[in-house]
Amino acid sequence: MTMMTRFHGITLAVAGSLLASTCAHADVIVHGTRQVFPGDQREITVRTENVGKRPALVQAWIDDGDKLAGPEEVSTPFVLRPPVYRLEAGKTQVMRILFTGADLPQDRESIYWLNVLDIPPAPSADATATGNYMQFSLRTRTKLLYRPKGLAGVASNAPTRLQWSMVADGSGWALQAHNPTPYHVHLSTVSLGTQGKEYTSAEPAMIAPLSSQTYPLPQLAQRATQGNVRFQYINDQGGLVAQSVPLSGN
Repeated sequence: MTMMTRFHGITLAVAGSLLASTCAHADVIVHGTRQVFPGDQREITVRTENVGKRPALVQAWIDDGDKLAGPEEVSTPFVLRPPVYRLEAGKTQVMRILFTGADLPQDRESIYWLNVLDIPPAPSADATATGNYMQFSLRTRTKLLYRPKGLAGVASNAPTRLQWSMVADGSGWALQAHNPTPYHVHLSTVSLGTQGKEYTSAEPAMIAPLSSQTYPLPQLAQRATQGNVRFQYINDQGGLVAQSVPLSGN
């Protein structure tokens, strides 16, 4: 199953008066919600597509986690080809990501980020003559996972191996998930069902390999000793999978 994702990105230029309501969408999309780079391969390919009605200039780069860093500021063990290209309306372009070699951990995944910047063409003379126009350059940013060869287990089973417990979090309580696997677990939702009520954690963060992550439950007044943790995780294909497991480790 192929998924396509869009993200709002960076303002390129603003001219004239602001419109009362503006909705911006990227015309250039990236196929796949994440890219997995197997450790036994030298390169992978990523497909981009221009679903708009105008040609676009595309700039692509990879960062190591700093979303504010520009292409000239980052250094990663990957090379993108081509890094800049023109993409006609209705056409696709395949980018190659090559691994240049680096001393990355071999007992767990490493995470990087693929950035694809959609730069629209300059506005027409008629648009600029009025002085009322807004132009955006929109960025898509997706995960790039380097997955060494021979990791224990399989990535699809990692979410089911999470160990959930309750921990104090400032003045309240939080769920804590321990990830004993060498794979990243990407969560979409996290909640705790206990004593007939549901407590939801906002914007659940990804859980790195061999580490723990906490999810605050600000509405929970006292520590839960039993209940079910319900969460949705995103698999390698971009699909959402629901899971419900009992609390453990209390």
